[in-house]
Amino acid sequence: MGLDAVPLRRLLSVLILIFAAGCCFSIAVAQSALYLALFCWALVMILNRKSEIPRTPLDLFFLAYLVVGASTMVFSGAREMFPIFLKRILLIPIVYLVVANVSERRPLSVLLGALSVTMVLLSLVGIQKYFSGPGGLEGRLYLLHHYMTSGGILMMMGLMAFSFGFSGAPTRWKLTAWVTGVLVAACLTFTFTRSSWLGFLAGTLTIAVFQSRRLAAGLLAGLAVGLTAFLLLAPASFRERATSVFNPRHRHNVERVQMWRAGFEIMRDHPLTGVGDVDLTEWYEPYRPPEALEKHGHLHNNLVMFAATLGLPGLIFFLALSVRIFLTELNVARSIPGREWLLKSTAVGGLAAYVGFQVNGLFEWNFGDAEIAMLLWLTVGLTLCAGRMYRTQAEHVSESRSGS
Repeated sequence: MGLDAVPLRRLLSVLILIFAAGCCFSIAVAQSALYLALFCWALVMILNRKSEIPRTPLDLFFLAYLVVGASTMVFSGAREMFPIFLKRILLIPIVYLVVANVSERRPLSVLLGALSVTMVLLSLVGIQKYFSGPGGLEGRLYLLHHYMTSGGILMMMGLMAFSFGFSGAPTRWKLTAWVTGVLVAACLTFTFTRSSWLGFLAGTLTIAVFQSRRLAAGLLAGLAVGLTAFLLLAPASFRERATSVFNPRHRHNVERVQMWRAGFEIMRDHPLTGVGDVDLTEWYEPYRPPEALEKHGHLHNNLVMFAATLGLPGLIFFLALSVRIFLTELNVARSIPGREWLLKSTAVGGLAAYVGFQVNGLFEWNFGDAEIAMLLWLTVGLTLCAGRMYRTQAEHVSESRSGS
């Protein structure tokens, strides 16, 4: 490393920490830190006259997204799509920034610690805010601009925390993880966001399966008992919100099904390009049933949104990317032994957060939410970091043995 690049490298590390923490509470802070970090990283590479951009298993899929989106922009004629699509594309470098610059255990530990402290403070504020309000569904908690965004963030960060709570980490790490996870889970409950609740349950089961199969069996039994107690003892507003998930006649469930049908009808009418990555309020209107009450600029499902906005190519892309990320994170989580608790828990937490994101995305357009998308790419980057660190360590051990 050139001497002139050393201060920039230190500044880069600070900016990555600010970005990671900012993802949890402020899009302005997070994106400002992100773009400054990318600028500093570019300067470091220029000064060192060397590219540090890592190769990942996702490279071709990101390139496919760029091609599909650009083609849609050209052939659909949706000029207003450019700034929206550009914002989505500019978040993808988060993966490369994190993988390239969080390459040792200490920076990883500091970053995870910053996330934990941020979420504890945010959760305490959220709990106080909820109990100061009207309570119940009328007072559903939002920490950012919307309760659904808040639910998605709390879900993903809670899963990252609980991954360490169920691991073989030192006592202080486990205690910190449980305090963080419980506070976050309480706030998540107060958002009344059903899709985030389901995502959290799916992610928690993922953690249990990877950290301990015996724990997974116990957790399933505990969930059954806990859900029964919840349905019997929880306030009526909580019970109604939870049971409405399984009620096909519930107004919000009916509305979502109507939106999903409309989305695939839009794709049927615009199969090759979709209508562009734009607000769908006007596009939805001709397909909206007369009895539908809601009118949104999105269709509450990631798959449906890609189908409507980017056509069949977009739908195929999203399915392929989703499978690729899942398999990549699954392989990383499997490859790291339990004794490497820091790397193992980071990888399992990232996988659990991704599972939660996908379950949440069956009922919300969370890929289109910038705050959630930043956390998605951050957790993917952290999982790839953990895998890269373990492979590097294993290679060093192998070289040492062969040398001796």
